[in-house]
Amino acid sequence: MTTVVKIGTEFQVNSQTAGSQWYPSITGLTNGGFVVTWQDGLAGSTSGSSTLGDASGSAVHAQLYAADGSKVGGEFLVNTQTNGSQASPVVTGLSNGGFVVSWQDQNSTSGDIKAQIYGANGAPVGGEFLINSVTANNQNTPAITGLPNGGFVVAWTNQGSVAPDIKAQVYDANGAKVGSEFLVNSTSANFDQERASIATLSNGDFVVTWNDFRTGNWEVRGQVFHPGATGATKVGSEFTVDTAYYNSRMVAGVTGLANGNFVISFEDTSGEIRAQVFTAGGSKVGSEFQVNTQTGGNQGFSSITALTGGGFVVTWSDEGTADGSGSGIKAQVYDTAGNKIGSEYIVNSQTNSYQYYPTVSALANGGFVISWQDFSQTLGDNSSYGITAQVFNLSNAPTAPTIVSVTDDVSPNSGALANGASTNDTNLTVRIATGSNFAGDVVQLFDGQTAIGSAVTLSLADIARGYVDIQTGLLGNAAHAITAKVTDTTGAVSDAASAINVTVDTVAPAVGVTGVALDTANLPTFTVSGTTEAGLLVSVYDGATLVGTTTAGADGSWSLAGVTLVEGANNLTAKTTDAAGNAGTSTVFAAPTLVSTGAVSVTGASTTSQGYVVLGDGTLDVVTGGNVSGQITIGNGGVVDVLNGATTEHTNILSGGVQYDYGTANDTVVHAGGQQHVYFGGSANGSTVEAGGYQDVYANSTVTNVSLSGNQQVLAGGTAIDTTVYSGGYQYVGDGGTSAGTLVKTGGFQYIDAGGSASDTVIDGGFQYVDGTATGGSVGGGNSLGGGVATGVTVKNGGAQHVYHGGSATGTIVAAGGFQDVYHATVSGTNLSGNQQVLDGGIAANTVIENDGNSYVGAGGSVTATTVNGGGLLYVDAGGSAASTTINGGVGFVIGTASNTTLNSGELDVAGTADNTHLAGGVEHVFAGGVQNGVDFAGSAATLTLESASGLTGTVSNFELGDTIDLLNTSVSSFTFDGTTLTLATNSGSHTYQFAGVQSGTELNVTDDGHGGSAISLSLLVQQSASIVPDAGESSLVPSDTTQQQPTLASHG
Repeated sequence: MTTVVKIGTEFQVNSQTAGSQWYPSITGLTNGGFVVTWQDGLAGSTSGSSTLGDASGSAVHAQLYAADGSKVGGEFLVNTQTNGSQASPVVTGLSNGGFVVSWQDQNSTSGDIKAQIYGANGAPVGGEFLINSVTANNQNTPAITGLPNGGFVVAWTNQGSVAPDIKAQVYDANGAKVGSEFLVNSTSANFDQERASIATLSNGDFVVTWNDFRTGNWEVRGQVFHPGATGATKVGSEFTVDTAYYNSRMVAGVTGLANGNFVISFEDTSGEIRAQVFTAGGSKVGSEFQVNTQTGGNQGFSSITALTGGGFVVTWSDEGTADGSGSGIKAQVYDTAGNKIGSEYIVNSQTNSYQYYPTVSALANGGFVISWQDFSQTLGDNSSYGITAQVFNLSNAPTAPTIVSVTDDVSPNSGALANGASTNDTNLTVRIATGSNFAGDVVQLFDGQTAIGSAVTLSLADIARGYVDIQTGLLGNAAHAITAKVTDTTGAVSDAASAINVTVDTVAPAVGVTGVALDTANLPTFTVSGTTEAGLLVSVYDGATLVGTTTAGADGSWSLAGVTLVEGANNLTAKTTDAAGNAGTSTVFAAPTLVSTGAVSVTGASTTSQGYVVLGDGTLDVVTGGNVSGQITIGNGGVVDVLNGATTEHTNILSGGVQYDYGTANDTVVHAGGQQHVYFGGSANGSTVEAGGYQDVYANSTVTNVSLSGNQQVLAGGTAIDTTVYSGGYQYVGDGGTSAGTLVKTGGFQYIDAGGSASDTVIDGGFQYVDGTATGGSVGGGNSLGGGVATGVTVKNGGAQHVYHGGSATGTIVAAGGFQDVYHATVSGTNLSGNQQVLDGGIAANTVIENDGNSYVGAGGSVTATTVNGGGLLYVDAGGSAASTTINGGVGFVIGTASNTTLNSGELDVAGTADNTHLAGGVEHVFAGGVQNGVDFAGSAATLTLESASGLTGTVSNFELGDTIDLLNTSVSSFTFDGTTLTLATNSGSHTYQFAGVQSGTELNVTDDGHGGSAISLSLLVQQSASIVPDAGESSLVPSDTTQQQPTLASHG
């Protein structure tokens, strides 16, 4: 199998390292050596080394090499004229063993193309000379190729007066011009033609390629020429290389092939390297093809050369995944049939930073050499960019080795490892088959691309044995791809062996016990839980006894059920071993202490974090000064005594279990059949009494935050605070007892006897009977019946509060869907979003009616200081009364009587009697039969609508601009107004209204309201006064007419 082999190592070309070196060009020589030329420094600056005699700007340097890769002489200056900048050098070998360098010279007002011929020994032949004959314009970017007859051709870009063109000049073996310089491109001079590349064909012709802008987009074009005695003649027509046009310049490279064809490489607009083969006449062979395999990032600056033994190689700069650090240099070799030899590969060994502008040339021995611009600063040029090169050869490399096994010899998992296995061995043994190798071959192990272990030279014994064992050397905790390569005695290197992937892991797996959960139906069994790595087998121990095994799930969690507590302390540990053989052990976890026989006393702070399980004949005595912070579970027959001055934090009383609290018991749960007795001086905080459970509270004892679904009895002198009574729960507070903050859920019941007290009760479907005092109740879906005093109650959706004979409710909140009725009782400060009914003898004061709230005032009911907000409704029925109502966007409807109503916005409808209404805004509607007695318009834009002209009595005060009195169904034939009395002649007779405080500076109007009625309103008084008339030539006074016109119906429509 043919492979590409590096000959030696990557080396630095330039010896002068000051400044930066740019744009290398390389060519092979007939003696097997090669020469590299480059630009020292940037054009127009002194950024180069400024050595070898040229310090004025950039210069052209070169270095000659022998066939063995050694330098011939030192780095030398190519250009003789050192004024200005010399840039963009190119070089080609000559058939006589010499070479010629051409460059762009900018030592005058315009650029020229220069050249210098050298002999095979590297000595200059003659002096540098001018290539271009036309010097009026800038000439730049030369390209050069040698001809079989010993001559050469130079092509370049001519920056013409209209647009750039491609020019060329043929030279004979003596360096004399053959004919004149000639135009390469055939297209109009109005289009840009730039960046020529040139190559010689096997038949002696040459081909030039360039970038063409004829279509408004860039394309690659070419032309074949035949050199003759008088210059060069075109072979065929100019042709297009690429199949698509691009919006950026496509740099092209070209080389002639051994079979007479030629191939052109170029960069497309997506940043890929493509190529196309042509016949010697310029016809395409096959289709355009992509050279690069890795497409991430951009690929560009391609260079191409034909190989001596056939085929060709393309190299380019890769900005994608080239070498892991900036751009790198890639290459791909093709055989004579145009098939890829192997895959694309990274040329540069020094991968730090950036590598650019590769150039490639074939060598006489069939190999090739690539040079590039390097910024790694690792080979001796630490100032900036340097020039680097690497020689390659094509070789029939040895067969890739076979890995027989990779072996772990560290317990517990010793032996051969499967592909993908884990191991805790950091120095593995790799067995390589040697059946296809020879003595003297060298085997090297690799971890991916990195050599590991020591290289082994195979002996005759190794070959005879059929294998060789090699140690990897120290491997870190990570994934490793173990492979190997063989280098034969010629230096050819095989492909890598198929990798065996292993993960080295010497870290013990973390494992822990996170908790235990008692099986309360089957005491003293429990479930233990914990965490570790996913899929590991976990063994659980109580002390030294194995109690069971289990496997961790995908998230690493594990649990083991059915474990049984033993009498006394229970200390749990978990152990596991991972796939690599590393063992992990948890810290000790203290499970509950079992007390099933005899008595155990806790005299100080308990050190058992998981507490106790007490059952059977067991008794736990927490004596004075004792404290149990862990949970105590009391099973059937178990007894816990909490003595005066002792404390328990978490107790779970199961059926048949009993707890006596003389001290302090916090967070107790009393299950069905369980009992908690809080005796004299004892206290219980945060108890939960489930259905069937029982708690009693005796004199001088206190229970706090009880959740009650069972039974609670608070006797005289006992205190229960923040109790929650659920369905099935029952709380009784006797004479002298106190319950504060009770929450009664659906089905729950609270009874407060005379003399008892309950505060902040919430009723949610349950029932409360108050014969004593209840404060701050919340009624939602249930009922509160009060003949006593209720303060701060919240009535939620579905709830109802009934305030009856002699009862009182203060600060009630009635939510949407809630209901409050008041009968021969008093409510004050109600906030209403639900419904309120004030009946005979009922009084509601300071009610606020919110959106969707409704207040109904029936016969004999009265409301005072009601506020009706937007969306609210106050309905005062016949016999009801409303005083001092404020309407802010809501609606008031009065069939009974309303006095001192203030309408800021919204609507007031009067079918009864309204006295002294203040219209500050909104609309008041007086129905037929209704009467508005006295109205004050102080405010803005209020409207009073009268269905009957007789519906307005008393005095109209503060009538202002924007206010309106609309007489529905009343037409006015004439009216008089003397400032206080308005008399109307109407279709229903004469009507008189009294006004006070009419806005000054206005006049009163009576107009058609557009609906068959009449509207009374004000408008500004029109007056004439003395004024100066501008632009009259001279000042003149216009006398004012201060006589107010008397209002007439005709003058106002």
